[in-house]
Amino acid sequence: MADNNFIIRTLSSIVILLIFSFATYFSDLSFYLLIFSIAILSSFEWHNLTQGNRILYVFALLLIALPNASLIYLYNLPQGKYTLIWLILTIWSIDITAYLFGKNFGGAKICPIISRGKTWSGLLGAILAGIVCTILGSILFSLFSILHSPIIGLAVALLAQLGDFTESLVKRIYNVKDSGSVIPGHGGILDRMDSFIFTTPFIVIYIS
Repeated sequence: MADNNFIIRTLSSIVILLIFSFATYFSDLSFYLLIFSIAILSSFEWHNLTQGNRILYVFALLLIALPNASLIYLYNLPQGKYTLIWLILTIWSIDITAYLFGKNFGGAKICPIISRGKTWSGLLGAILAGIVCTILGSILFSLFSILHSPIIGLAVALLAQLGDFTESLVKRIYNVKDSGSVIPGHGGILDRMDSFIFTTPFIVIYIS
């Protein structure tokens, strides 16, 4: 069952990457429409997830508005398109590697109260993927300094996991497994975008 889920998650991630790449390189309008659609769908999911709790609307600014605004900011930079493709590939690699390490090596859970599946071995895999992808991105696209690449990769991996835990905490509070069912193997848009909550603003701050 886990193997089937892994295959579905991988195929879904590839489709997402292709859609994102097409929207990024086709035209400005296609990219903006994609981000607008993500923000709208995420907002609906957040409303349903939090059962319309208006007090938590302010957190939607952090979890939805900030990462999507950061994506638009990166897109408009001179090397923005390369940066975006590198970021989504890195997040995808972090997600897949963390899953594989956690499944094959197991071990102690990081915080089972919030997320039952997250292990320290999975976190190690995520860190390795983040560092390798960032070094490759720096070599191929000259995105970052080679000396800074391992640190940036480490930060991206940790922040991606933090975003995952943040959304998992909200879902645990409301006793919900997934934020939606739009993406096979992942759940909702929020479930796929949680890794961008802190990583995208971080890259914006670093580049700025």
